[in-house]
Amino acid sequence: MRSHEERVAEAKRRIAKIEREKRRRRNTITVASAVAACFVLIVGASIVMPGIVANIQTGDYSGFETAASMYGGGAALGYIVIGLLAFLLGVCVTVLCFRLRQMNREDGQDRESEDAHGTD
Repeated sequence: MRSHEERVAEAKRRIAKIEREKRRRRNTITVASAVAACFVLIVGASIVMPGIVANIQTGDYSGFETAASMYGGGAALGYIVIGLLAFLLGVCVTVLCFRLRQMNREDGQDRESEDAHGTD
């Protein structure tokens, strides 16, 4: 028969395990949604770009000396769209990397906690 301290330690270990599983599940959902957002962004850009490129006339190069300028000719819309898509992709990748780093840090803390309490 277990002593009172052993039962309390076992209950704490079970609670910690359940909380780790909940946190891991929540983190997995967050990472999956960030990856899905990046994928949707890339697919959306690949669908939109042929339409933008089709609007650019191939024989008219008069406005391309200032192609990098947002204010030059009709190509400004393409630059704005690409800039917004690049920004959104950067945000998605940043969130994904931040969450992965946070998950690794939490896993390390869980391992240290388990080693200190003698669980798992």
